[in-house]
Amino acid sequence: MIAFDEMCRAYAADRAFYAGLGSSFLRCLREVVADEAVHSMNAVNVLRARYCERIPEIGEILDSLIRSVGDDPDYTGTFVLDYFGENYTNQMFVNCRAAVLRNVAKPLRAAVMD
Repeated sequence: MIAFDEMCRAYAADRAFYAGLGSSFLRCLREVVADEAVHSMNAVNVLRARYCERIPEIGEILDSLIRSVGDDPDYTGTFVLDYFGENYTNQMFVNCRAAVLRNVAKPLRAAVMD
């Protein structure tokens, strides 16, 4: 869930909006997007290192998460799985699911942050 959630953050999809706030903000946004990718890979690495026997379940779990998105659009209980706005489309969630599954299939290595 955490690997998927970090992958789904739609900051990049709102790039045009953020660009209007100035170039320094856009540079900061690039750092945030990169940070989300590192968080997602770290979660994937935990899955591969600690729960490798459950990796075959990941696709089904992500499918269940995608089906539940939008069931309660007013939900604001946490930042996790709290999606709103036009950038959060079903296709975006499917793409994020595919990215997580691709990342899980990669060889295990530590993510490094600068």
